[in-house]
Amino acid sequence: MGRTLLLRALAIIVVLGVLLAGAEGAASVWLMTQEIRAIRPTENFRQAQYDTLLGWIGLPNLRIANNYGPGIHLATNADGMRIHKPVTAELAPGTRRAICSGDSFAFGSGVADDQTMCAYLEEQVPGLETLNMAQRGFGIDQAYLWYKRDGARYPHQLHLFAFIWNDFERMALTSFTGYSKPMLKLRDGRLLTTNMPVPRWSGTTKAYEIQNVLARSRLFALVRRAGDQSDEAKLRRTDTQVWSVAESVFTDLARLNAERHSQLVLVYLPTLTEAEAGPYDQRRRTLEAFSKRTGIALVDLTPDLRAVPRDSLDWLFITANQIPVHGSSGHYSPRGNHWAAERLAVHLRELPALSAVLPPTDATHLAGGASGRNR
Repeated sequence: MGRTLLLRALAIIVVLGVLLAGAEGAASVWLMTQEIRAIRPTENFRQAQYDTLLGWIGLPNLRIANNYGPGIHLATNADGMRIHKPVTAELAPGTRRAICSGDSFAFGSGVADDQTMCAYLEEQVPGLETLNMAQRGFGIDQAYLWYKRDGARYPHQLHLFAFIWNDFERMALTSFTGYSKPMLKLRDGRLLTTNMPVPRWSGTTKAYEIQNVLARSRLFALVRRAGDQSDEAKLRRTDTQVWSVAESVFTDLARLNAERHSQLVLVYLPTLTEAEAGPYDQRRRTLEAFSKRTGIALVDLTPDLRAVPRDSLDWLFITANQIPVHGSSGHYSPRGNHWAAERLAVHLRELPALSAVLPPTDATHLAGGASGRNR
């Protein structure tokens, strides 16, 4: 009798457990479905046009008031480059110009035209004019190809080639968020552009946002563990595929800049996830070794980010503490862009190769920049 009751109790517990797990699973699926239904198609590409080489490029001569929110405007020049003031191809006598290449972090997603890192750099280095040649969604490959094709139109003395960790991953793709892009490969030691001409795209897509929702599910986490999809494993696989290509890109950028009488500086921009040590530190160490081996200048702002007090970190990024900006979560806030420009200016002054490139700056301004480490 006692054994029968025990077995029945165990059976009831098992059934309840199964029902509870099923209910939780159903609730998770329902919530995920609602989240997917609420996704708005990405709006980045309504401000871009198809490009046979790059995949996409900014629309020319844009003037969009309140693009990211009240008072957060977006403007581009005739070549689709983001501008915070009128820019001409000609360079006034005595003026020095820096071109900023990169992705949405350098572009300034979520902030106004005069609140990007590139724009703020003019405050930090008086006498330097900046041109924002970054584009949302670009990988290292696309930023390189755009500068190679169009960078010579604007005489410059400094080229800041900025990137985040994810820009290496994009080099392994023939499309990003559903939009086709080129892919660089090495053939006989030479860079070859493939997936050309880039297949034409049109409209908007939810693909990338849906992928991010699914990636947060427990089922996806279980599959990731089973398939060794950890950040460390993915980084190793990506770098095995693209690292030699990236090195060739950086080397060719140095050649192009030398031909254009410009100094190249690679700029590694840390994301919020890199405020603590993690798997991407290995890539940063490899970058540093490459810089020392080739003599190509590198500024890595990760140590500067890790010096910021923990209670101040969120204010450098567009997070829950910031006014929500659709499509820009995780990017630098206005304060974050100012911080990046401030720290970048200090490190640029420390590079001997730039002593003849940067305009002279008085000691008072330098002291102010150095004291702003934790702004």
